[in-house]
Amino acid sequence: MDIKTSLGYNNLRSNQLQANSLLYLAPAFQASRGTNGRSAVYANNDVNSWIIEPQLTFNKQLSKGKLDVLIGATLQQNNSNGLQYGGSGFSSDALLSDYASASTKNPVSSVQSTYKYDALYGRINYSWAEKYIIDVTARRDGSSRFGPASQFHNFASAGLGWIFSEERTVKDNLSFLSFGKLRGSYGITGNDQIGDYKFLSLYNNSTVNVGVPYQGITGLSATGLPNPYLQWEETRKLQAGIDLGFLKDRILLTANYVYNRSSNQLVNETLPTVAGFVSISTNLPATIQNTAWELTLNTTNIKGRDFRWNTSINLTIPNNKLVAYPNYNGAFSGVGYSLGTRKVFHFLGVDPATGQYQFEDSHGNPTLNPIAGTDDNFFVNPNFPKYYGGLQNSFSYKGFTLDVLFQFVKQIQTNYIFGKAIPGNSGVNEPVYLLGAWQKPGDISNVERYSSDFSLFSSFGTASTASDAAFSDASFIRLKNASLSYQLPTHFLQKAHIQNLRIYMLGQNLLTITKFKGLDPETGSVVLPPLRVLTLGLQVGL
Repeated sequence: MDIKTSLGYNNLRSNQLQANSLLYLAPAFQASRGTNGRSAVYANNDVNSWIIEPQLTFNKQLSKGKLDVLIGATLQQNNSNGLQYGGSGFSSDALLSDYASASTKNPVSSVQSTYKYDALYGRINYSWAEKYIIDVTARRDGSSRFGPASQFHNFASAGLGWIFSEERTVKDNLSFLSFGKLRGSYGITGNDQIGDYKFLSLYNNSTVNVGVPYQGITGLSATGLPNPYLQWEETRKLQAGIDLGFLKDRILLTANYVYNRSSNQLVNETLPTVAGFVSISTNLPATIQNTAWELTLNTTNIKGRDFRWNTSINLTIPNNKLVAYPNYNGAFSGVGYSLGTRKVFHFLGVDPATGQYQFEDSHGNPTLNPIAGTDDNFFVNPNFPKYYGGLQNSFSYKGFTLDVLFQFVKQIQTNYIFGKAIPGNSGVNEPVYLLGAWQKPGDISNVERYSSDFSLFSSFGTASTASDAAFSDASFIRLKNASLSYQLPTHFLQKAHIQNLRIYMLGQNLLTITKFKGLDPETGSVVLPPLRVLTLGLQVGL
């Protein structure tokens, strides 16, 4: 029997200053603003957390098997304290860091919260004859983010494994199979990742940004609606897989099937404006299903004295859909469709006669004004990959090592065909092909005519955000990482009296092959793509 405990403590403190000098104003406004043109915002934050995790383990041989028992607990607490305040009317830029020198002082915001998490868990694992494995886990978790009636919740899981390559029949008849294992598991996990105190009525100091408090008394204003019925989010997970090794494990194949169903999701539900608040934290009465096939192949292609070549390839085929949404009263519940599904219009290009974008109605006829929420819409499933994976090759020759990783994705993304905004907006960069817009009757173009009175703003918005033309194939192959390193020989290191010396070069996002029109096929058309990073380094161990 072994007893052990892990302890952890973290403390993060920050003092921030945002100073606004008088010089940031245009010269014409500096004189008129005077000292009020100088302002500063100060912020002090103190975040500390601690965690205690005691564990008791027990091991014993039972018959031809081995029994492992684990009992553990987790005690965790996070404390956050923060204050933000501002000042203005400084007589000099040199005094901006001194809060006392401000002629006008006011608080901006404050934060004080405590999060507590407790858990008690146990696990029983039994392996018989190094061939059959059973594992059972149970736990009880508690979180301060829920009300007294729902703070604690029970979760459990069970798994089975069979190493069939240890069977005598397999060893005698399948000598090329060096390892084989079948496994499966089912379990329930939880989630409490929402803000603190969402089940309580929250108030804030109403004197913030108020020059003179009413009768000099600090008031309070509501900042959020309470929901005392908040509960743990649940995810039920089923997984089955097989692991195979061939030719003394020079070829390793792993295949997994994952089936997850999430319910009671913790979300912010939108409220009407008359409620006084934009949203409320609640449990969504919907069931979301995520399934996936995951395949991994690792091979040792060449294994020589000086040269070695390893390859690893992985492929994931995901699927996502909403399987239930009880008591939903909207026109389209989305049941049976992926969460990324959008109902959009079918784009027919530009009407040669009018120069305006046109779309297909429910009867298959072109229309300039499709109606949302009717049969004029049809479905498209963007932003959810059909499959993705990676291919990595690793080569080593004496002290040299070369690693190359390619990433590939099959997906649909929001494109940049219509630009970022309606043409003519200031401060917006547009693609050059928008210059080929319709100009006169009979012109054939995919860009509608331009106008100066916003008369075509509605058709532009429909085409650029609510039509199938706004989405296109964003599949790509990317050279994600490439690294080359050289490890100096041992005899040289001994002469130099150093333990390790390695020179390396690393490149990230070096090359992308795609037909996608936009900034980047991975991040979409309005987000900056991943940076191309080149690194040269030297690692020395003394």
